Amino acid sequence: MASIVNKAGWRIFTIVVGIPVGILTKKGVERAWAAARPGDPPRKAKDPEARWSDVLGWAALSTVGVAIAELVTTKGAATVWRSLVGAEPPGTSSEEKATKDKPREDAPAK
Repeated sequence: MASIVNKAGWRIFTIVVGIPVGILTKKGVERAWAAARPGDPPRKAKDPEARWSDVLGWAALSTVGVAIAELVTTKGAATVWRSLVGAEPPGTSSEEKATKDKPREDAPAK
């Protein structure tokens, strides 16, 4: 039961952290585009006015922004989770390693 509560709490926590990170990332990507290219970014690739270079540049810039946002959200949420809960976040490889290293309570003593 505690595992389900931890997993649900972790998902909610990453969403809470991810929303402001997503907003900041969107603004950062738009500012980076404005600094590199004049005019608005091509938001719709189907637009006949959009040039290939602009569409591909916007796609690449957006992809980098999403990757960075995911990294910041995951690593930042994990760091805050560890400081608040005092344990590794559920579903991470460090959490699985920590549980493997702990002796089971119901295991017979050697």
